[in-house]
Amino acid sequence: MAKTVLEQAREIPVYCECDILVVGAGPAGVTAAIAAAKNHGGKVVLLERYPYLGGMATGGQVLAIPFLSDGPQQLIAGIMDEWIDRLRSKPNGVFGPDKSEVGSTDEKVLKKYRHHNVFGLANVRYGVNVDPEMLKIVLNEMVRDYGITVYCHCWGCQAVMEEQTVKGVIFESKEGRKAILAKVTIDCTGDGDIFASAGADFELSTFATSRTSNTALVFRLAGVDYDRFAETFYKTNLEILDIHANGGNLGELKQLVGFSLWPFSSHRNDIIWINNWIPRNCMSIQGLTETAFTMTDAALKIITYFREQFPGMENAYLYDFASQVGTRGSRRLKGVERLTMDNIAHRTGRDDLIAVMPTLGGMEEYPRIEIPYGTLVPETVDGILAAGRCFSSEETANEEANWIPHCIALGEAAGTAAAIALNTAVQPRAVDIKKLQQTLKAQGVYLYDQ
Repeated sequence: MAKTVLEQAREIPVYCECDILVVGAGPAGVTAAIAAAKNHGGKVVLLERYPYLGGMATGGQVLAIPFLSDGPQQLIAGIMDEWIDRLRSKPNGVFGPDKSEVGSTDEKVLKKYRHHNVFGLANVRYGVNVDPEMLKIVLNEMVRDYGITVYCHCWGCQAVMEEQTVKGVIFESKEGRKAILAKVTIDCTGDGDIFASAGADFELSTFATSRTSNTALVFRLAGVDYDRFAETFYKTNLEILDIHANGGNLGELKQLVGFSLWPFSSHRNDIIWINNWIPRNCMSIQGLTETAFTMTDAALKIITYFREQFPGMENAYLYDFASQVGTRGSRRLKGVERLTMDNIAHRTGRDDLIAVMPTLGGMEEYPRIEIPYGTLVPETVDGILAAGRCFSSEETANEEANWIPHCIALGEAAGTAAAIALNTAVQPRAVDIKKLQQTLKAQGVYLYDQ
C-alpha cells in the first residue's frame, strides 16, 4: 500500500468572480473565451498554466492548421478566419493558399502546395502553416481586444462544487492555492482535468490507436532549403507513405532512434518542424518526463541524419524545442451525445449539429464530420461544458476529430453556448439549440447547406 500524508483542511481565498471561466488557453480555450466575449458573456476569464496562449499551436509547435475545407467549401470558419486574417497581416505570419485558390485542380497551383503535406493532393484544401511566436502575439491582441481577463501561470486543478453543479475552479499559482467563482465553466484543458474533478463520467484512452498511444516533443530546424529537400524526399507518392508502419522513407532513422518522426514545412522555406510519435502515457508523470528526455537525447542523431542524407539539409541546425510535450489522447467526457465513426463521412440527418468539419483525407463521398451539441455537455454535472480533444467521443472517432482546427471549432461552439446559457439563465444543457445554431451561423460558422 502506498504511503500517504494528511493535508490540513484550509479555506481557499477567492481570487475573483466572473460570469464565464475558461480553463486552458489552447486552441479550444482561446476560441471559447473569444466566442463568449463576442456574445456578451459578461466578465470572461481565461486561465492558463503557461506564460503564453495557444497551447499546442504555439508552445507545442504544431505549426499546421490544416483541413479547413473539404475542397472548395470552407467548413471551419468563424473565429478561425479571424485567427488567419490577423496572422496574414503580420510579417511571415502564415504560409498557405489564399481563399481564391481553395478547391483548385490546376496543376500549377497544386505544385505550389503539394509537398507541404496538408494542402491537398487532388485539389487545394484551405489551411495554413503558422509562425508560433507571431501567433502568440496575435492571440494576445485578440483576447485584449475582446476585453477578456487572462491569468497565466495558473494551473486549474479542482472544480468548486455545489451539489451536482460546478461553481468555479481552484487553481495553483505562485501566490498559492486560490479559487475563481463562475456562473459557467468551460473545460479546455485537453485532458478533462476539471470535469473529472467535478465527478463527471469519462472514458480514458486505451492508448491503442496510432495517435492516442503516442506523445511528442516537437523541435524545429533552421538553415534548411525546404523546397530543395522536398524534391528529393518526396520521391514516393504522399498517399501511400505509412509513417507509423515503416517510417515511410525514414525507416532507417526510425530504427536508429526507436520511434517514428516526420519533417513538416513551416511558414518559411528555411525552417521545418519535426513531429514525432513516442509511445507513452500522457497521463503519467513518468510518461511525460520520458518523452521529453527521449526526444532531446535523440535530436542530434536526427539532425546529423538529415544533414547527411538529404539535399537541402546540409546546413540544418537545431533552432528550438517546443515548450510543452505534445499529447494526443487521454480523458474523454461521457456526454449527452457521443461522437462515433457513424458521424464521420456519413450524413447523420441530425438537427442539433454545432460543427461540421472536413475529414482528414477529404476523399470520401461525403468528406465531413458532423458533431452534435451534446458531445460538449456532461451526462449529469451542470455548470460546465467541455471543448477540445476531451469532448465526448469514442476513441477511434476522437482520433479523426481532435486536431487543432477541430478544437477551434468546438471552442467556438462551447463559448457561444456558454454566453447563451448565461444570458437566458439556463444550464448549458438547456441551451436553445436553434438559437445556438443561428448565432454560430451569423458568426460565419458552416453548419448546413440550406
